[in-house]
Amino acid sequence: MRLKCYRTLPFVLSMALTGWALLLAATGAVAQNGTQVPELLGLEDFPEARVMMREYRPDQTYVLALSTFKKVGGTWSAEREQRVQGNVLSRTLELPSGFSAREGFRFYEEQLTSGRARELFACEERECGGSINWANNHFNVIQLYGLDQFQYYSVYEIVRDDTVYYASLYSVRRGNRRVYVQLDLVQMPEVDRPALTLSPAVLGERLREAGYFVLPGFDVVGSAQDWRVSVSESAIDALATLLRQESGWVVALVGHDYGADSLEAQQSQSLHYAEQVREKLKAQGVSEQRIPVFGLGSLSPAGKGERSARVEVVRLPER
Repeated sequence: MRLKCYRTLPFVLSMALTGWALLLAATGAVAQNGTQVPELLGLEDFPEARVMMREYRPDQTYVLALSTFKKVGGTWSAEREQRVQGNVLSRTLELPSGFSAREGFRFYEEQLTSGRARELFACEERECGGSINWANNHFNVIQLYGLDQFQYYSVYEIVRDDTVYYASLYSVRRGNRRVYVQLDLVQMPEVDRPALTLSPAVLGERLREAGYFVLPGFDVVGSAQDWRVSVSESAIDALATLLRQESGWVVALVGHDYGADSLEAQQSQSLHYAEQVREKLKAQGVSEQRIPVFGLGSLSPAGKGERSARVEVVRLPER
């Protein structure tokens, strides 16, 4: 009899949660201040999936879990984590019957990685540790407590124009064969990107894989007679450290300018941007011979986005 009563409680909770989910679906999700929830990144939901929860929290602190969980002093926490501040959009979905946790995970992974995206951490199945930690200690969503052998997790950094998004994606299959997907998105200006994701190892990975990256936190201030560049100091520190570690590397600093001036003026101005970045690196002890500068003006519009100017760091072939 005690077992029967014990099994009834989850059923009642499930019915209550189902009713709440249906209410959300019928009325449309709203933010804490009553406004309509924005669709960050324009992602599509899994076809015919049931939205259990969609919540928007502007200007909130969010903890990115960059490792699995370990118990320290009686408390479970991620060994590596990073706090970020931004607009947070969370959604929990139940997939239609017949689909696996892997299929749900891949559906969102493909959308998240279709542009400029970088994986910060990933695990799958039992290597993620106990599903209960992801459900209770990280996402705080009871439906995510499932089977350890059917779970998938990744964290991505996504750059769109001058905005950075961090995506925490988790999918799991429960013992009743229901599959749930959790996706949390954090939106922030690129200039506020945390230093953890601008480490020398991260920048080195970008240069090895893509051959270049756009210098984050770049801005132009001043007037037409005295344009000055503002750059993330953590980015300069990380790049200088990387060049000290990789003593054989030479990287070009390539300036771009999309102002209304003539091409000649654009090229002159964009070269000036790159030269100012070079001076910051030289102040960190980087040899001028290892950081040649170029100014392309508006001749490379593919990466413009909403920027009026930018500087790219391009790895050159080793001699």
